[in-house]
Amino acid sequence: MREFDEPSRTSGPGVVADGPAGAPTVLVIDPAGEAPHNEIPATWRNLTDRLRIVWLRVPAAPTWQSTVDKVLTMHRDDVKPVLDVVTSGPIAADVLDLVRRHEDLVRSVLLVDPEVEVHDEFARVVVRSSDSPDDRIPPPLPLGHPDVVFGVVEELDRLG
Repeated sequence: MREFDEPSRTSGPGVVADGPAGAPTVLVIDPAGEAPHNEIPATWRNLTDRLRIVWLRVPAAPTWQSTVDKVLTMHRDDVKPVLDVVTSGPIAADVLDLVRRHEDLVRSVLLVDPEVEVHDEFARVVVRSSDSPDDRIPPPLPLGHPDVVFGVVEELDRLG
């Protein structure tokens, strides 16, 4: 498992967002801390014409759990919120626990290489990489990786 404690990942904004307000929202809770330059990763940008992408960079947001609660609570008064959460690896269990407190707001939790077994009805594993010597990127796959974006989009389309 990769380590995400590089100093460069802890600098920059804790949260970045792009896409139209009021659109279906994808909250990406990133343990690796991509998007350090106040923009979501390039692989996600073409989705912002139809989705609101909110990217929470865990290394730059030490109180990330309260930030997740705040972001989810902001949707409490939406008429019909469409909110999906994406996360990976080492924080999957914590994110699932947080979402359980907001199950009425969150349509799905989409997981990449979770380190836990997934039993919640609202949670789905969208990408699982192997930890084989042939793999160029060890798990968890970065959330900005094209395979992750493809898996997320495929699942969002299936959810309708």
